[in-house]
Amino acid sequence: MKRDVYFILSALIVSMALVSCKTVQVAKFASVENVMDIKLKSSLAEVISKLGSKPYNVYSNQVGGYVIYTYKYKLVERKVNPSLVNSRGGETTGTEYYNGKEHNLFLIFKNDQLEAFLTTEGRKDSPGLVMLNNTLYTISKD
Repeated sequence: MKRDVYFILSALIVSMALVSCKTVQVAKFASVENVMDIKLKSSLAEVISKLGSKPYNVYSNQVGGYVIYTYKYKLVERKVNPSLVNSRGGETTGTEYYNGKEHNLFLIFKNDQLEAFLTTEGRKDSPGLVMLNNTLYTISKD
């Protein structure tokens, strides 16, 4: 009986030690603040310096000099006391943390100069925004 208790306790301690050694693999990611600091016509080296890591992947590489790189980025959010959410000044209080959801950033280079970049959300919203922009342009042109 005593031997069984020691065996169970030993097995429990070993299993707890193994569980605590578990690691999780995640992609390197940039913050949205760093993404907002990217300037068009920057070189790839300048973008790497601004975002703090090399691209996550190469999406496309074409003969005409166009290369599309992808990065992962996360949004920064805050944990706030619920009573402060709608209070004046509540927009700056709380503890910042990264939202767990990863977003994609597509960087389009031509001859090592950043021509454009686009996010996952931008890809979803762009058709409607382009139509709205064209409508506003047409109205203001008349």
